[in-house]
Amino acid sequence: MFADLLKETGNEYAAIAEEGIEAGDVTGFIGTGSYSLNALLSGSIYGGLPANKVTALAGEPSTGKTFYAINIVRQFLNDNPKGFVFYFESEAALSKQMLTDRNIDTKRLALVPVSTIQEFRTQAVKVLDKYMLEDAEDRLPMLFVLDSMGNLSTEKEMQDITDGKDTRDMTRSQLIRGAFRVLTLKLGKAKVPLIVTNHTYDVIG
Repeated sequence: MFADLLKETGNEYAAIAEEGIEAGDVTGFIGTGSYSLNALLSGSIYGGLPANKVTALAGEPSTGKTFYAINIVRQFLNDNPKGFVFYFESEAALSKQMLTDRNIDTKRLALVPVSTIQEFRTQAVKVLDKYMLEDAEDRLPMLFVLDSMGNLSTEKEMQDITDGKDTRDMTRSQLIRGAFRVLTLKLGKAKVPLIVTNHTYDVIG
């Protein structure tokens, strides 16, 4: 009876906890290329990032966040010969030569420039929805990277700049929360990890 009642919810993500929580349980790990970082993140030198979660690499500007993200991308591609990466990039900091110098297979990495939160959200969801149309056993390993969240603008902010307005966009944090509310569950269901880099700043006063 319990299982029959659960089906009545019509929620494809719902499950009896004993059977595993598809979008919640960690399904595996992605090596970072560093044993020490693997251990810090997962408790094992052979672990790393959760393979179906959002992981943030946060720090002050110019402290190596992109360097770590690229190393994880390289390790992911090395560990998954048929895998591929969508690298959403908002800083125009990467070049083909930079990736090649770090021994990254550029044939399996798509660089997706994004300038606003809305662009990232919409494009990421479209890719995930298309990916989920494939049967689970036919899906090739996929990794998302957003570098960096802190550099994303909003459509309102860009319009205000065009119009010469100096008003602060108060909708930005709400848009970020909304984007990750949608993406977190979809990523977990699809078993796709997302690495996000973000700036941190000291607050004075």
